[in-house]
Amino acid sequence: MIQKCFIGIDISKEKIDIACIDEDYKLMFEKKIGNAELKIKTFLLGFLRKLKIEKTEVLVCCEQTGIYNRPLERVCVELGITLWVESAIKIKKATSSLRGKSDKMDALRIADYAKRYSDKQRAHKEPKAENQKLKNLLNIRETIIIAISRLSQQVNESKIFDIEKYKLLKASFDKPIKALKKQLAELEKEINDVVEFNAEMKNNAELLLTIPGIGRQNALAFIVYTENFKLFANPKHLACYAGVAPFPNESGTVIKRARVSKLANMKLKTLLHMAAMSCIRAKGDLKEYYIRKVKEGKNKMLILNNVRNKLIETMFAVIKRQSGYVENYFDVDPC
Repeated sequence: MIQKCFIGIDISKEKIDIACIDEDYKLMFEKKIGNAELKIKTFLLGFLRKLKIEKTEVLVCCEQTGIYNRPLERVCVELGITLWVESAIKIKKATSSLRGKSDKMDALRIADYAKRYSDKQRAHKEPKAENQKLKNLLNIRETIIIAISRLSQQVNESKIFDIEKYKLLKASFDKPIKALKKQLAELEKEINDVVEFNAEMKNNAELLLTIPGIGRQNALAFIVYTENFKLFANPKHLACYAGVAPFPNESGTVIKRARVSKLANMKLKTLLHMAAMSCIRAKGDLKEYYIRKVKEGKNKMLILNNVRNKLIETMFAVIKRQSGYVENYFDVDPC
């Protein structure tokens, strides 16, 4: 069924601003409600009754704002209403000629974007429960590790430069650090339990760990963000999502070196970078590839980015073939 109503939603912690336009870009109404599941559900059901339209005739669009999106996502999935969660940068770059800046105007811009690019919509789907749980656990793990690192760094630095401050910090931070380390150990066990309970997830994690440079956290992070390698059709799509796919940088007769896009999942890009750095330091074909290209005079960052892409290609290969890494997987030479 053809979508007739396009609802743009600007989400903040306490409230959401709503703007609805029709097929002719005519503003139908604007509204502001609290960012809570009950209020959102009441609004959407009332909206459908008032306009006497089917759920399939409505497209709801919002920006990716992390945890603040969750009430809207859960309600739309429950009611069977199509929700398009789009990157804020994409909406900004494709913004219309609307002037001014406010939450109300932002909602209207999102509705305008949803109508103009409705043929490119990607309906939101709730990830599997175990995938979502693992993602949450990994995020908590990262937060605890950062907290331990910050507290320990203060203690260690004061020991060198200010012994009096060191005594105070050690007395104050010893218990919190021990408690955090204990919590981290318990969390690691819970993460292992989630992976062990899911046979497919466990198998894919073990396959990824056979790749040089891919550690356990890298493997689990890629499983989470790719929904166990079902979210992306091929390595190029994942490379684009992770911000390592090079794009042409040309204008007229001016041809510059290809550049990677800033529209990326920076967490995955960071993990890929660390994995690539491990690969070029350890013995193996990627280290040999890196050294060979440096001797040829290639740009080091270009070579490193090629290593990142080779890692993605190899991850897809081992998952698709369901066999561990062997030497000479990296036979594609983009330099």
